[in-house]
Amino acid sequence: MARDAVARKSGTDGPQLELIYEYAKPVELADLGESFLAFGRQYEDYIWEDGRDQIVGNVRLCITSLEQGSIIVRLKEILDQASFIIDASDVFAGFVGNLKEVVDYFRTQSPPTTPGHAITDADARNIAKIVEPVAKDGGATLSVNVVGNSAPVTVNNFVITHEQANAVQNNARRFLSAQIPESGPFYNEVMYLDQMRGDATSKVGDRGIIEKYSMRPVKLHFMSPEVKEAIVGKPENPFRMAYVVDGQVSTVKGKPALYKITAVHDALERP
Repeated sequence: MARDAVARKSGTDGPQLELIYEYAKPVELADLGESFLAFGRQYEDYIWEDGRDQIVGNVRLCITSLEQGSIIVRLKEILDQASFIIDASDVFAGFVGNLKEVVDYFRTQSPPTTPGHAITDADARNIAKIVEPVAKDGGATLSVNVVGNSAPVTVNNFVITHEQANAVQNNARRFLSAQIPESGPFYNEVMYLDQMRGDATSKVGDRGIIEKYSMRPVKLHFMSPEVKEAIVGKPENPFRMAYVVDGQVSTVKGKPALYKITAVHDALERP
């Protein structure tokens, strides 16, 4: 009945993404919240990587309605600034197709069919969170749809079952475990800052992100004042820049704990 209610109302507000969580037992709020957050991150990543918008974080999904019965969530994008995005139907259709390729990859290990679509660590982390409520409930499913679409655009709506969600999570974890960094040197990796002391001689309080190893900030140790000066001694705001660096990663239990920076080769403006 809830599905029919959505179908009757879907044409009133333009194209929207619809998530339907069918459940057999109560859904933990934390799991549902993490699923929503991961879905939003995956959408923002798709918009950026597909060249739909060049302003990072400009496009976000917002909940427009919640339905009783099944957990039915309808989402619509909002823009903070002027955007290249024009046709929401086309964007949503592309995103749902892209998300289905990610699901299929981690469900069956079949490679993506879209040219240039490489599966990333972020895909693995996001999809594992998206399907978490379904993986925990033996009678649950998650449907991903586009509703209110009147444009001549093909949309590959799909459903994820409990068994599929478990397969997706297991393969996503294997994918991520294979990416666990080992301690050792690195060369010409892109690093950006989380926090930084302005004193080139300071050896505490500096943290940065090297996405190859982790999306989380990690402690930085600059091996000489001259190396740090190559960042703090420039007129640009260092938090708006990314740096091409050499160094060494030290890990604890398979996670990066320290980046020793030995050289800064170049500075790039962050997108």
